[in-house]
Amino acid sequence: MKKMKRCLGFCTCLLALSLSSLLNLSGVHAQENLSGNITYQQVVRYSFDKVKEAHGNDERTQDWIATLPKEGINVQVLQFNGKEALFEEDESEKEASPDGLQRALMYENSLKPAVPLVQKVYYDFDKNQKLEQVEFLTRLFLVESEIESVPWKLGSEKKKVLEYVCLGATATINDQEIVAWFAPEIPVSLGPSVFGGLPGLILAVERNGETAYVATSVDLTPAAEQSISKPNKGSKVSREEFASLREEKEKERKENVQSRDMYHR
Repeated sequence: MKKMKRCLGFCTCLLALSLSSLLNLSGVHAQENLSGNITYQQVVRYSFDKVKEAHGNDERTQDWIATLPKEGINVQVLQFNGKEALFEEDESEKEASPDGLQRALMYENSLKPAVPLVQKVYYDFDKNQKLEQVEFLTRLFLVESEIESVPWKLGSEKKKVLEYVCLGATATINDQEIVAWFAPEIPVSLGPSVFGGLPGLILAVERNGETAYVATSVDLTPAAEQSISKPNKGSKVSREEFASLREEKEKERKENVQSRDMYHR
């Protein structure tokens, strides 16, 4: 029995060391001789709670909202090589929105705090810099920051995505529980959108228990260096400056709502 306990203790220590070693490797963004294109499906869930609340007694509005889709799919691509990477929407796969969906989303968003929409994410590994092209209140911004590390916690579960066996890691980001499934077989510390920092390519992401991104194809064929273009549309700001801008616009929105409410009393 003592021998078995010693053996179990040794195995536990070995596992802890292995997980620690994996996390230490996550500083390597991509092997210099590795490049490729990863296609993801992003699952976008639509909520019209604010519209329903604003028109609670209007049966026509309620019936209209009931006909709208509850979710949609965006197709996005991650390109990378040993020096840089770019994540963006695949415009060739963009589908037309169902009738009325965009109008309903615009109305819903007008009743809530403005949320930035990340259109592109560019990584410069040599400079350890990240550049996000963000749409906010109909304006475009280029938000510059360092490539930050995410406080991932590795789990023991495994999941197969395409033909790759992936390990799970969890983190709390903006009050949301994120689970990332990464493939150690592909030594690239990247993933969809702003998710990365693990010792393997992230092939799937779950947000609060629901699928947010999942890879549909992995092509590790070397790509031409000229195929990765750095975003250049928008006003350049630091992450701190962009955060201040968001706070300012949210303050203005609350003041407008208060003024409107006082007017209708």
